[in-house]
Amino acid sequence: MIRKLAALAALLSPLCSAHAEQNSWSFVYTGFDVATISWDGDTTKWDPAATIKGTFSGTDSNGDGELVFSELSLLQVGGFDYVGCSWGTCSSDYTFSYTPNGQLDFKVSHYSNDPEGYVFWSTVYETGASADFKTYTLGTPSGASYVWTPQTTLSIAAAVPEPSTYAMLVAGLLLVGGAARARRAR
Repeated sequence: MIRKLAALAALLSPLCSAHAEQNSWSFVYTGFDVATISWDGDTTKWDPAATIKGTFSGTDSNGDGELVFSELSLLQVGGFDYVGCSWGTCSSDYTFSYTPNGQLDFKVSHYSNDPEGYVFWSTVYETGASADFKTYTLGTPSGASYVWTPQTTLSIAAAVPEPSTYAMLVAGLLLVGGAARARRAR
């Protein structure tokens, strides 16, 4: 009888563990007014093929249905990880908000310069406003701004989720049942 209770407790123990799962998403914003800054002057034109891509991962640790910056383990935009960024090259006033099947909003930035101080690079992403990619060479700016318009679209996709606890429990029960049946057959 004790063995049966211990086996039952072992089988039901996964149901007792409540933890928030780490989830990952990838996103693409498409279609911007692209403003370029150069020695020849500024130009702006609509570019339906202009994209901003990224990924983020996190856990809704407080269970409020919204993922915020402090709950992220990864925020990569344009190939740069803003969660793992050193404070020497990143701004500290990041904002991030994502509600599954809802809006994605963030504001992040980073900067760098050459050792001599002649060239300075900066990147600022602010969803709904603009993404600025600037280079200052001896104080002269160049670069581009991707400006959000009503035609800018967001495509977001969740990564394939891991098997849930209940699916694993069912698989385990089937395995134990199959083993018991094979044992009885011998």
